[in-house]
Order: sequence, then C-alpha cells, then structure tokens
Amino acid sequence: MLTFPMLADVNISIFLLAFIGFAVGVVGGFIGVGGGYMVTPALIVLGLPGNLAVGTDITHITGMSVISTLRHRTLGNVDVKLGALLMVGTLAGLEVGVRLINWSKSLGVSSEAVLAVSTVLLVAVGSYVAVEARSAKRKLDEMAARTGTAPRDVTASGISRRIQAIRVPPMVDFPVCRLRLCAWFVVLAGFCAGLLSGFMGVGGAFILTPVLIYLLGVPSLVAVGTVLFQMVFSAAYGCIRHGMSGNVLIFAAVIMVLGASIGAQIGTLATRYVRGPSIRGVLGFSVLVGAFGALFKLAYALTGEGVMWLQRGAEVFTFGGMALLVLMIAGLFAMSLMYRRGMRVPRQFESLLVRED
Repeated sequence: MLTFPMLADVNISIFLLAFIGFAVGVVGGFIGVGGGYMVTPALIVLGLPGNLAVGTDITHITGMSVISTLRHRTLGNVDVKLGALLMVGTLAGLEVGVRLINWSKSLGVSSEAVLAVSTVLLVAVGSYVAVEARSAKRKLDEMAARTGTAPRDVTASGISRRIQAIRVPPMVDFPVCRLRLCAWFVVLAGFCAGLLSGFMGVGGAFILTPVLIYLLGVPSLVAVGTVLFQMVFSAAYGCIRHGMSGNVLIFAAVIMVLGASIGAQIGTLATRYVRGPSIRGVLGFSVLVGAFGALFKLAYALTGEGVMWLQRGAEVFTFGGMALLVLMIAGLFAMSLMYRRGMRVPRQFESLLVRED
C-alpha cells in the first residue's frame, strides 16, 4: 500500500495503480486518448483531492503518450505538421486550465469542480460518439452487402466537408491525412483540448479526437496517432506546471506509467486490425463509463460523503468499466486475427474488422 504524508487517511494499493495504468494504456493506445477522463475520477474515488488527482494523472499521461506515439509512428498514423499546429493552441489552453484548477483549489472546491465539469462533458461527448459510431457501422454493413467490400473508415457526419470548404487564410496542407485546412480551426481545437487538459487532468483527447474526426475530417487512425503525438508535448507542459504548483504525487504516477507501458503496446497494435467505427465505438463507450464514475463520486461528495452506496457505485463504474473496456478491445483484436485466418466470427462484427493490410 502507498501512503502519503500530506494525506493521512489515504492508502492506495500499488497493484491497483498498476492496473489503472495498464487498462488506460490499452484503451489509450487503441482510441488515441491519455485516459485522463477515467484516471482523474478514479484517483478521486481512491481519496485524492482534485488538484492532486489532476496533476498526478497528467504526469502519467505524459509517459503513456510517449509510448503510444512511438508505436503509432511506426504504423504511419502520425501527421507531425497537424500535431505541431495543434500544440500552438494546446499550450495556451493549458496555461488557462492550470490557473482555473488552482483558483478552484484556493476556494476549496477542486474535487467538486473537476467532477462536475467532467460529468457534463463526458456524457455529451460519449453519447454523440456512440450514436455516430453505430450509424457509421450501418453504413459499412450496407456497403459490404452491396459491393462485397468496405473502406477502412467512414463517418456519419457531413459537417467536416462544410468546414473544409471554408477558405480563410492561412490554409495549410497536411500530408498524412491528405487534407487542406484553415489553420485557425486547428489552433482553436488545440486550445479547447489544452483548457480541458489543464483543468481536468486529461490529455484533452476525448474532445480533440472527435473534433478532428467529425469537424475537420481527419481519418480515425490518423486522428488517434496525431492526438497522441501532440499530447506528448502538451501533457509534459501540464506536468511541469502542475509540478510547480505542488499537484503531483510522482511515485503514484510512475507506477501507472509502468502499467501503461505494457497496455499501450497492446492497444496500439490492435488499431491495425479494425476499421474506424470500432475505434469510435470504444471511445464513446469509454467516455460514458468515465461519466458515470464521475457522476457517482460527485453525488457522494455533494451528500457530505454519508451515502456509502454512491461511493461503491463510483468504484464499480470506474474500475469495472476499465476492465470491461480492456475485454472489449481484446475481443476485437482476437476476432480480427481469427477473421484474417479465414475463421468464422459473428456476422455483426465483420464490417468492423480488417481482413488484409
């Protein structure tokens, strides 16, 4: 068990921290997020105040992002130019976010503020992504039934085409995702992600990944790799700023990074064998899992920490949800390997799997 001198009543299992790191590594490598929207509520559930949960989580995200990015880079999923432009906005947003969390800490409401904002955003984003992924899967099913083949990715949103048609200078060409976009849209997307990263202890990717896919039209696999790439630098900056503010429990972060170093390899490799809607479906589900965990913990805090079943509900949704997500990704990975070898898989999953590279 880990004990912390400044937190007399908090004891956390080393094995539980390693599990959190491993699970978030698998999920993050697969869907292109640091997993902070799961880890920050999880650390608060374990008893850390909001500011320490945020700072420790973003430190863990830094290490996990490096591991996942290196793997995605070898798969050709990283658009460096797009990631660099995103960072311009992200670093500015991070500074604003860190100042906001320090302000809420001075008011004594950092945990409640983080959980409240987390819940609202996670429900909104998770619901939209889950519904769209289902619609995109239906499109793939129809294409496969009509032509016998299906593309690697398809989205059910046409907003990106309208945004791509806006020609406000400066316009920038992005070679890997094969798009030409207004630089201001990219910087704004990065700023929003940075603001969330600094305030909530997340990499901001649960917002940034859907924004790149649905609003800017970036292919899902490239969005995953590119978001992880820019998170290496933005999360490192957030880690430094939170460290300066005394918000980091470094030993806890190191244990989670060790778990993530294994999980990220598995999650990243699995993206090679699935189509885009698989990634977005898992993203939507994971965001909703994080939302329910945060909601139960928020309710527990607002009731004066006197209703124990709310605490138990937060633990079940947070840690049980992580385990379920790992099983979902492992299941998709296993079915894809079976499908490539000509073995039978459930028909409803065929359109989500890639038979050949």
